[in-house]
Amino acid sequence: MSDPTRELTPRSTLETIRRQAKRWLKEIEAGDTEAIARFRKLMPGHAGGAKLREVQHALARDYGLASWAALKQELTTREVVARGHAALVTLFLEKSALRYGVRPGTQSWGEYEADRPARGALAQRLLERHPEIVSDSIHAAIAAHDLDAVRSFLSKESALADKTSEFDGWTPLVRLAFTRLPNEALSRNAVAIAQLLLDHGADPNALFSDGTNHFTPLTGVIGGGESNQPPHPQAEALARLLISRGADPVNGQALYNSSLGTDDVTWLDLLWSETEKRGETGRWHEPVRELPAPPLDYLLGNAVPRQPKRAAWLLAHGANAQALNAYSKQGLVKQAMLDGRSDLVRLLIDNGASPVELSGQEAVTAAIARGDEAETRRLLADSPEVLLSPAPFFVAIRQGKPEIAALALRLGVSPDAQTHDGVRALHEAAGSDAIEVVALLAEAGAEIDPIERRYGSTPLGWARHQGASAAQIYLASRSRDVEALCQAAEIERLEALFADDPTLANAPARSGEPPLFCLPDDDTSACDLVEFLLAAGANPIVRNAEGLTPAQAARKKGLLDAAALLETSLLPSGEKVAARSADG
Repeated sequence: MSDPTRELTPRSTLETIRRQAKRWLKEIEAGDTEAIARFRKLMPGHAGGAKLREVQHALARDYGLASWAALKQELTTREVVARGHAALVTLFLEKSALRYGVRPGTQSWGEYEADRPARGALAQRLLERHPEIVSDSIHAAIAAHDLDAVRSFLSKESALADKTSEFDGWTPLVRLAFTRLPNEALSRNAVAIAQLLLDHGADPNALFSDGTNHFTPLTGVIGGGESNQPPHPQAEALARLLISRGADPVNGQALYNSSLGTDDVTWLDLLWSETEKRGETGRWHEPVRELPAPPLDYLLGNAVPRQPKRAAWLLAHGANAQALNAYSKQGLVKQAMLDGRSDLVRLLIDNGASPVELSGQEAVTAAIARGDEAETRRLLADSPEVLLSPAPFFVAIRQGKPEIAALALRLGVSPDAQTHDGVRALHEAAGSDAIEVVALLAEAGAEIDPIERRYGSTPLGWARHQGASAAQIYLASRSRDVEALCQAAEIERLEALFADDPTLANAPARSGEPPLFCLPDDDTSACDLVEFLLAAGANPIVRNAEGLTPAQAARKKGLLDAAALLETSLLPSGEKVAARSADG
């Protein structure tokens, strides 16, 4: 990175900086020697013609920043600061915490950005640059893990310990439990802060909801879940403190979240021992909120067939080896057999489960899972139709064993085999980021963009939704799913597709809406996409089935910068010229 030769000013915005990059690119393409020399100085070793993204990178370096993403983040932060202290604090509170897909201030799940590390990193940068944030409220002090500031607030008004935030309705203790800043030193204050809050009357069982499930402080400190959210750095100490002060250790959401991770029994041991102290271990055999079956039996269903250590622990503590999986309603011995897990089959039978005889498709799947090629070929001689089932691929994905998928393909299982609702192995592999299985299927000729009937999405859509980065990169280079490509901000692939067919800029995507309605959840990425689509001829005044323009739809999703960019595109030409004059 070179020393900066430019400085950002109060008039610098994402829009003006983008225009600078585009003008510079045009100058380079026109052969302007000064523009070319400036680019080569900032991008030494670059060969070939410059592209917009490379010019943007060079411009970021010219401003003294490492990347275009860093420049955009800097401008976004400045714009938030310019909107005033309240906007700054709101952004800090929003980004500093895990939110499990629930939009702040609502019980709406599924349309909010994922819990990525970049959220906490942004919040940490805001705090470092604007330490005055902590003095705004007890909630800001809690999110900053500032023990002295929290103590000061409580000394003035004890009731603040349980006062909900107007921003998202959380109590301070909930905020403490779900906050994740990349600052180990600050996190060490968490136990002392929790003690202070509890001493001043904080409710250890306070919660927020996604409309169905309940997320308490204990849920928050344990973390985990479908996106593998990290535990609080002081998780064990906080969990023990919360439970000692009244938090319910039989926490359905925490048990569910922790069951999706590695084969580990740390939290099972802790939560069991705490219920044992209360003489309440019988509750592990009773219905509990958030779980569709009693905890021990439900968790055993989750442990089989991937977690032998957890399965052994659960059986030793009274789980029923004859229990059914809560979702598939399938016996656990059968599930272990289908996944080729003879170790778990023996464990379950030794603990009272009945042996199972498999036939037909199930017998073939189990043989492939065991790697028994000879037995599989014998079974296939009588039932060749089973080659249309994706079950062996699903085993390979669950077990993390691409060799199972390779054997299935070698034996003739179709890479496009699907379930009754159209889910194919490529969907599951993409959503699980099982990149080796993704590659095997694609190389075997699997259709890249099949649309399943469960969610109406393609494999790329599954990868994007689950944050499966490796699968997304692999599939994006091959996909023609414009909607998923837009939502994933895969602009280079879109450029290639639009070059072949310019009408795609306004054609209905998979959802029936044109690309300008298919923006990413991240506002900065959404702006990049909007600029590309407008340059490609996308119509900003088209309306969707709800009667909304792209700008109105973006604003409804909280993409305020993207909405502003779309609204600017609608200004009369004279007003656009005036707006551009601020760019110099």
